[in-house]
Amino acid sequence: MTQTIISRHIYTAGLIAITLLLPITAQAESMPEIYSPDSFATSYHDKPLSFERDKDGNFSGMTESGKTFTQVYVTASISVRLQKFSIDKVAFYVSDQGIIEASSDISALSIYLAKVGWYEAIS
Repeated sequence: MTQTIISRHIYTAGLIAITLLLPITAQAESMPEIYSPDSFATSYHDKPLSFERDKDGNFSGMTESGKTFTQVYVTASISVRLQKFSIDKVAFYVSDQGIIEASSDISALSIYLAKVGWYEAIS
């Protein structure tokens, strides 16, 4: 159980790092005043200045430019590793199955379960 909890914390911290830090190295346009779905993939992403983890494993923080972001679990199930990342007008889902773009939590969960197989996710 302890190994699972440690693994989950490492996984979550890794997702935040990948989501915010990797795009910095890519050739990108300047950072927009407000991230939108159209600009997020091609824009410069500033670094996180700080972030905190709550007792449930959800994260919230602020970037160097003052933008707030969150990364929260979609479900409390330990077997479903699906979180919603939000910053400005952008939201997408990060999982152990990759990035999922969906219009709602239910849609993202459906896509996730289709990828892992619903039986594996609930057993």
